[in-house]
Amino acid sequence: MLKYIGVFFVFFSLNLTSYTVYASTFQDVVLTKTVTNITQRSEASTLIDAKPGDVIEYNIYVVNSTNSAISNINISAAIPLFMVSTAIIDCSNSYLPSSLRCQILTPDGLNDSGYQGGIIWQLFGELEAGVTTRVSYQVMIK
Repeated sequence: MLKYIGVFFVFFSLNLTSYTVYASTFQDVVLTKTVTNITQRSEASTLIDAKPGDVIEYNIYVVNSTNSAISNINISAAIPLFMVSTAIIDCSNSYLPSSLRCQILTPDGLNDSGYQGGIIWQLFGELEAGVTTRVSYQVMIK
């Protein structure tokens, strides 16, 4: 069984993959993550049990706790060697306010089912003060 801890703050990582957010202003911008075992129908949490063959969904949240809008947001993550993506990673399964649009970059290969490597969500536009946005993706444990 894989025990997974997944609460992260900006520029702090304590897990098997790393999550960061870069924005034009990053003070008081908080990055958190939840993980859900889709196969076992678990609730979204920061800790799950999983085994090879299980499909896991990651949700990464960016909270703008500043007093003004932030822009030029890039969220990066990585799919480690013991996991593969289950589908193309895109922005359609994310929650983005209408003020943001999204582009996905996969610098380590073709963005397709079975992808391993880095993921970058480039968010264009502004995330208003007090607003939360979310990106997500699913992987399978090998």
